[in-house]
Amino acid sequence: MQYAAFLIILLVGAVVYTVYRSRMSQEQSDPPKQGKASNVISMEGHRKAKQNAADQLCSSCKKKNGKLIFYAQDDGSVIGLCKDCKVKAKKRDMLPL
Repeated sequence: MQYAAFLIILLVGAVVYTVYRSRMSQEQSDPPKQGKASNVISMEGHRKAKQNAADQLCSSCKKKNGKLIFYAQDDGSVIGLCKDCKVKAKKRDMLPL
């Protein structure tokens, strides 16, 4: 009877050890995660771009202007024009964006 109890305890110990080793090997084989992928966009790039908005050039006259109005051309490209070049856009019937 003592022999059977010893075998059962030994068998349970072997099962526990096997499960423990398999879990440890799975954790070691998985690469450490740097962070979850997400759809969150950092606002740092947006803030920097907004500060440099005054440095944009007019697509027509190439002058630096603080505020551009963007238009869609016939081929689908987008151009930014200053107030002085706005007349050119109206003559070509460009759509403002």
